[in-house]
Amino acid sequence: MPDTAPSIPRPPSSGTICVVGAGFMGCVIATLYAHHGHDVALCDMNTELLASFAERARPIAATFADDSAAVDAMLARVRTEPSLAEAVKGAFMVHEAVQEKLETKQALFAELDALCPSEVVLATNTSSLLLSDIGARVNGKERILGLHYITPGHIIRSIEVIHADFTPASLVEWGRAFVESIDHVGVACGERPGFLINKIQFAMLTEIYRLMDEGIASRDDIDAAVRLSIGPRLALWGPLLTEDLIVSKATALAVTDSLYHQTGDENYKGRKALRDLAEAGHMGAITGRGWYEYDAPYAEIVEERDRQLTDLLDWLRERDPVGRLAPR
Repeated sequence: MPDTAPSIPRPPSSGTICVVGAGFMGCVIATLYAHHGHDVALCDMNTELLASFAERARPIAATFADDSAAVDAMLARVRTEPSLAEAVKGAFMVHEAVQEKLETKQALFAELDALCPSEVVLATNTSSLLLSDIGARVNGKERILGLHYITPGHIIRSIEVIHADFTPASLVEWGRAFVESIDHVGVACGERPGFLINKIQFAMLTEIYRLMDEGIASRDDIDAAVRLSIGPRLALWGPLLTEDLIVSKATALAVTDSLYHQTGDENYKGRKALRDLAEAGHMGAITGRGWYEYDAPYAEIVEERDRQLTDLLDWLRERDPVGRLAPR
């Protein structure tokens, strides 16, 4: 990322945000911004979507407020506007959430570049397209930022803060600060196909699709395996901290090497980052250093690890989330 930056101030605690696209994600994003005290101009050429916004947004707003008056007040902060030129007036950020078509986004960003003063951040909710492609027709590329919500965006707190080679480091930090101001957590990543979250989740799903094709295990057994082993640990700690807490780097490297030699699949080949840790003796929590560093004695870490995992699994068992959804 370049060191120079456009004159973008810290994100305001309140102000006007323009959300372009009144579909599912635009509806969620607009409601979330209104909940956190921003005035929102929701823009879409489809006037039927604009007319139905309040009805579609009410259940989203209800997750934040206990009474109908508070929900009404929240939704009143969102005004619908079919004219893009009118919608962007006074906005400190324009957040695009239109259909995932490159030409549509390129045309929109070119128009936004012409309409918006240079200090206005131009954000995209794209889940797959590169910022450098979306901004191909934009002169002021240094103000383009990816802010990608994960469905359901008002509940899932992680937001990808996506940057390209032309994105100033200060704008990435601006994005992190803005995301924090709406009680979410920004995870920064450079632009690449799949970015960060889809890259990870589809790596797992692709392997699961292959297991289904090969008939290695049933649908129910695959879901139970992930839900009762991998899932809770990832929810508590994430993949790298989980590895530190449950297995030494030497063992992790041995497993990846074994899978590679048995399958010939390059995806399983032990990577340099893991091999470097293993060769340096940084095995994880057991040695006081792995992906992370640890000051507490290993026995205390294990005790706390097991307490957290037991509490979460007990909580899940009591609530029976799969049973309550009643899938067949």
